[in-house]
Amino acid sequence: MAENKIKVASCTIAELFLEKVTCSDGGDIAGTLEIPEYQRPYCWTEKEINKLLSDIKEHKNKYGDKPMYYLGSIILHQHNGKLSIIDGQQRITTLAIMQHITDTNKVPQVKYVSPTTIEHIKANHNFLETKQDEWKNIINFENLNVTLVVTDNEDDAYTFFETQNTGGVRLSGIDIIKAHHLREISSNGKRDEHYAITWEKQRNIDTIIEQLIKARRWNVLNWVNVPSDRDEKGTKNSIIKDFSEKTLGKSKKAAYNHLIATDNYSMIKVSPYKLAIRQPLANGENFIDYLEQFAELYQRLFKHQNDAEISDEYYKFNRDIIQIIDGTAFLKELYEIAMLCYVNKFGVENVLEAAYWVFRYTYSLRVSTQKTVREDSIPAFLKRGNYVFDIILTSFNHEQCVQSLKKYKYDFNNENTDGNTVKSRFINRVNRYFGNITKNDYDAMLKKSMENKLN
Repeated sequence: MAENKIKVASCTIAELFLEKVTCSDGGDIAGTLEIPEYQRPYCWTEKEINKLLSDIKEHKNKYGDKPMYYLGSIILHQHNGKLSIIDGQQRITTLAIMQHITDTNKVPQVKYVSPTTIEHIKANHNFLETKQDEWKNIINFENLNVTLVVTDNEDDAYTFFETQNTGGVRLSGIDIIKAHHLREISSNGKRDEHYAITWEKQRNIDTIIEQLIKARRWNVLNWVNVPSDRDEKGTKNSIIKDFSEKTLGKSKKAAYNHLIATDNYSMIKVSPYKLAIRQPLANGENFIDYLEQFAELYQRLFKHQNDAEISDEYYKFNRDIIQIIDGTAFLKELYEIAMLCYVNKFGVENVLEAAYWVFRYTYSLRVSTQKTVREDSIPAFLKRGNYVFDIILTSFNHEQCVQSLKKYKYDFNNENTDGNTVKSRFINRVNRYFGNITKNDYDAMLKKSMENKLN
């Protein structure tokens, strides 16, 4: 088996753009620069550009042209006459925009396909073009130095990609799992452009990834803690662990989707969705299909207001109660995860009724305690036996699910219900929507009002 080779070279940006780079051992690094489709989009803004220009200007004022300004390392995968940019896209693309403004004959012919990337390139080109008098005399491509790390093996390049944070925007967990799964598709000999575009067009990816992790980890049989939203490193590691390291490998497929009813006498409700929220996941297409399904479901439930299959009253409830964040941000997330579980299992036919009873269950924490509902209040609430996700996901049909939710009992806490408190504002909001809700007999009146609205 041939040994994998790693080349290292020092060069200027001008040499890199002209694809004329010589290694220290005399060998050449040749190839056309390209952006792999599994890469994160180009996302630099005016903030990052101004920081780069400021650093280069400060260096020039202090040292002149020598020593050259060092831009860090660039990681490339050399294959089939191509030099795939594994790390360094943000810097290379920004400098290529500047080169295009100053001399179009020396611009590398890099193809970009991501809509997000193209949008940022256009915006930054306009910004730099209007400001060129301020930077033209500062930027000298012959005087900007980088270290190239070039490998002929994609696995080695990918390892570098996961661990490097050179000079650009720090890789997030979502950047890494995107690269992981798109790379899996590419390595199977399949065209990954479709899946790259599928990934890029999804909205609320950060939100849905965080909610899916909680839906999968917070369960009665195998509880796994979820890092705090404030723990950036822990959150990143949990995303990588759950959606990269623990996904099934190249030779395996995710075999378990939704249980399907086998005859006309089954009492099991067949899900309209192909993929189940807690199913095993495989690398590549399976995971991206899974993410697409739940990203679109999230958009459908909590962002759209004109779905023909969902009643206007559901959207009114969502707008008047759920989307008003007044000390209820963590409860809103709990509610949304529970509703994702419900609709994924049973569809939207009875979504308003489910929403009411899920709301009563999840938002009971707002009125059953005198304390502020904090981030750690949610897992503590669930671990006290209130496993609402499991109640939904183990129900056979909508009717059983609702009956299980209705059985839930809690004690109303009367403290901090007077004046302009978070709790009193919440109760007033519930009263405005449902009517006839007071703190004296809150839950009984809420249940009765919900039933009346549904009849």
